[in-house]
Amino acid sequence: QDDATGTSTIEIVDDDEISAPVLSIQGSELSKTYIACPGSPTSLLATKLPYLVLVLKNTNQLVGFEVEVMDDRGQARSFWIANYESSPQIHPRLSVLPLRLDQGWNHITFDLAQMTRRVYGTQYTETRRIRFHASTRLRFIFFADRLISEEDLPSELRLYY
Repeated sequence: QDDATGTSTIEIVDDDEISAPVLSIQGSELSKTYIACPGSPTSLLATKLPYLVLVLKNTNQLVGFEVEVMDDRGQARSFWIANYESSPQIHPRLSVLPLRLDQGWNHITFDLAQMTRRVYGTQYTETRRIRFHASTRLRFIFFADRLISEEDLPSELRLYY
């Protein structure tokens, strides 16, 4: 999209470093350039799998994402995780957490059950939605029932074949 604030693009591109197609999310305004799953604000993922696995590239730009979970008290709680946040901020329904990225590609696993327990003192029941804001490159996002090392992934899901 082109508007008065700048240019935003979301497209599949070939990444030279890993020689593979990736989703590129680029924008001059973080809040206006994003992808969400599910796409409809009235739909829910409703996945019970507690491990969120991300393979994303540090493009040395601002990037943040929000994960909304449901807990055993029936409360929707959110984690906002961003590379420009410097310290955690805990609130009853939204917690802000810093994201530290290495140069290049990062394989990151979030244990949402443990995060929900430690931050909110409740039990994780499901992930309702996730939203990624510019700017980054994503290779994969998936949920799992256990910790999975990159070596245990099928070759098509590995960062480097």
